[in-house]
Amino acid sequence: MTNMKKTNASYLKDKKGTVAPLFGLMVIPMLAITGAAIDIGQAITAEKNMQNALDSATVAVCGGGTGKQTSEEILRAFMAAELSGTRLSLAAPADPTATTQAGVANNEIELSDTAFNADGSVNPKVKTTVPTSILRLLGINKIELNAESSVKCGAKRLELSVVVDVTGSMGNRVGGTKKIDSMKAAATDLLDIFERNMDAGVTKIGMVPFSESVRLPESMLPTVRAYPSRDYRFKDRGNDRRTYNLTDCVTERNGNHRFTDDAPGPGRWINPMYSSSGDCKPTQTLIPMTTDHAQLQTVIDGLQASGGTAGHLGTAWGWYMLSPKWQSVWPESAQPEVVNDDELIKATIIMTDGDYNTEYCHGVNDSTINCNSPNGTSKAQAEELCSRMREAGVVVYTIGFGIASGSSQETLLKGCATDDTKWFFPYDGDQLRAAFQTIGKQLSGGQAGQAIVQR
Repeated sequence: MTNMKKTNASYLKDKKGTVAPLFGLMVIPMLAITGAAIDIGQAITAEKNMQNALDSATVAVCGGGTGKQTSEEILRAFMAAELSGTRLSLAAPADPTATTQAGVANNEIELSDTAFNADGSVNPKVKTTVPTSILRLLGINKIELNAESSVKCGAKRLELSVVVDVTGSMGNRVGGTKKIDSMKAAATDLLDIFERNMDAGVTKIGMVPFSESVRLPESMLPTVRAYPSRDYRFKDRGNDRRTYNLTDCVTERNGNHRFTDDAPGPGRWINPMYSSSGDCKPTQTLIPMTTDHAQLQTVIDGLQASGGTAGHLGTAWGWYMLSPKWQSVWPESAQPEVVNDDELIKATIIMTDGDYNTEYCHGVNDSTINCNSPNGTSKAQAEELCSRMREAGVVVYTIGFGIASGSSQETLLKGCATDDTKWFFPYDGDQLRAAFQTIGKQLSGGQAGQAIVQR
């Protein structure tokens, strides 16, 4: 009996061979935990990629895409680009004529609710499934993922002046196409991007065609320039007296207000322009800001190339168009609002194809290339105006069409722009259109309300 007790006690104390069975029992939950971590980690990555792609695409919808794309086409194009390099892809659109729909494979994203709402918002939704590996052993074959985003187009208002060079050199051809025709196509793209927001009344766009001067609507002339005589006599370079006739164009402002956005008035008038023929260039009249897409398109279609390059005048009027100090000058529908960064974007696009080389030595008579102007060169005046315009809260974009790399004009346009993301130097029509489209998308994206991520 004593020996049996000893044997039993020894047996109970012997733990040899018990590790293997215990490890075997632990393997299954350990594999399950490890597999779950891998599968869930992959699902989290997929969800993040899907949400980021959707957010980017949703904001892009407000930019109008390229041409006349529908909101779904824009969402699909941007999501496809954002998903490149991931395991995810977009499923084909559902066929509305089909009685039954094919199923969607794993890692394919279904996109729905792509249309605009009545308030200008869009709230697209996406869903997908990602396959599992180890979790499949536990009967979990896939993980379902859902995401949605929301953006309100035109959450911020936009006032935009488009300053376009219509000088004689814009009639030259690049790649078989006149530069001014390439500019018309690019400006049309810009209007298309903002058409929805213009119709909603949250985007106003004005246009300043310039060459050697700026031509104003007749109704604005009495409030902008001093009440001048119908003709003007001065000495020309030969010291002979000549009589010049009053035109509908304006030139520089002299004195302490020449580089400010102060409203015109006594001591602050804009100089009238006189010419030997009584006519002036450009032939196109400045168009105050409007929400009328069709009106602006008509103006763009009618642009013609002629005259020299007084770029500082176009710059000045691009600023005046946006300045709250000029509210009493512009028609009521075109009056610029007070600066409000939280609710309003003020921006100008200045596009030119050549050197700023035309100034006014006598203030009011025919323009002269590279003369000794009391206000300084056209380049110097434009530089000062750009600096002050930026300080006043205007976002400045510049486009130098065919401008030589390393030239003084390139330096001027780079310095004029708000930052290095807002100057462009295209060399052909396609690049010019791409520049206008990029600017339009930047501005429309800035107008859009912050994407609201709802998981």
